[in-house]
Amino acid sequence: MRRLTFAIFSLLILTATFASAVETVVPSENSALPSKFAFYAKSIKLAGPGLIVIDPSTSTTLFDEASEVPRAPASVFKLVSTFAVLKYVGPDFQFKTKIFTTSSKNTYLLDGDLDPWLTSDIKLAKKNGQKYLPILISKANKVNAKSITIEHTGVFTRDLENLSKYLKARHISAKFRELTPDVAGTHAKTEIATLTSLPVSEMVKFAILWSDNQLADRLGRAAARVKCGTSDQIGIQNTFTAALTAYGINTAGLNVIDGSGLSRENKVSARTIAEVLIQVRNDPLFSPIYEGLPVAGKSGTLKKRFLTTAPNAVGLVHAKTGFINTTVSLAGYVTVGSKEYVFAVIADKLEPKWVARNRARETIDSMLGTIAQPPTP
Repeated sequence: MRRLTFAIFSLLILTATFASAVETVVPSENSALPSKFAFYAKSIKLAGPGLIVIDPSTSTTLFDEASEVPRAPASVFKLVSTFAVLKYVGPDFQFKTKIFTTSSKNTYLLDGDLDPWLTSDIKLAKKNGQKYLPILISKANKVNAKSITIEHTGVFTRDLENLSKYLKARHISAKFRELTPDVAGTHAKTEIATLTSLPVSEMVKFAILWSDNQLADRLGRAAARVKCGTSDQIGIQNTFTAALTAYGINTAGLNVIDGSGLSRENKVSARTIAEVLIQVRNDPLFSPIYEGLPVAGKSGTLKKRFLTTAPNAVGLVHAKTGFINTTVSLAGYVTVGSKEYVFAVIADKLEPKWVARNRARETIDSMLGTIAQPPTP
């Protein structure tokens, strides 16, 4: 009888312990958030997203729905690529592109640092502060020769293609010849002119505000060249992993294909993105990311959102948007009275239709509208 009583007692303790353990790992519905928040979070319009809300002031996870599952993040991934470039290249770094004479007539050498933001579009140059590549050719080719040769190193192929189109439109035939940096050094004679980019910090702000895919990818690869000496897929994978690991950020399941978020093979968890955002607010080095974030109903890629879906949240959400074919994502900060919560949501199982993506956006906006509150005096 004593043995039976002891066995039953032990079984009760084991059952209670197991139940308690299960409760601690299912924190998806927390009394700190209104029930309406969970209603939207669990909506079929989000198709089972990864979602997390954290109060950084207390290090409390207020809501967690599959936040550790690696997902295709779309342009929210730009938070990681810009994080890496600020760490390894630095916010104050400026890229230079120079043009030199050579020993051959009408042959010039372009020698650059792979400036991520060169342009051959004068409108973009004036609007954004991008450096205008054709001005270097104009300064070199003052006699307006109709046939020139441009040797080059450290200039992106696409920028050279755009330059070629610019020159062709002005009836200038240009032959392009790529050189290694060492050979370029022996060809350069007299420096004619130099273009100096805006600081990396300004590029980061623009890439985050307007979700510029090419710029974000080039910035991420610039970080890889500094950290790993290569900007290929392995280089950016190792660089992004190292950048996050340096701050104790969880990198489980991280897979890096590009720095823009366009590839569906990019993978990162909502929790990792949230931890990046916490570090952004804790370290001035990463302040350009926060400063570049679109504001709900006010700026950038959020200018037209929240206006009808959650008007009470206008001006209270600072976040990076994202979408690809089957993903809609949003990650950033929401003002809740005297506090600022960090959130990340990645819905990557949507139907590949515009209507499905739009419904997901509306649901995310409405969800955040249930907690957004103006700052208290």
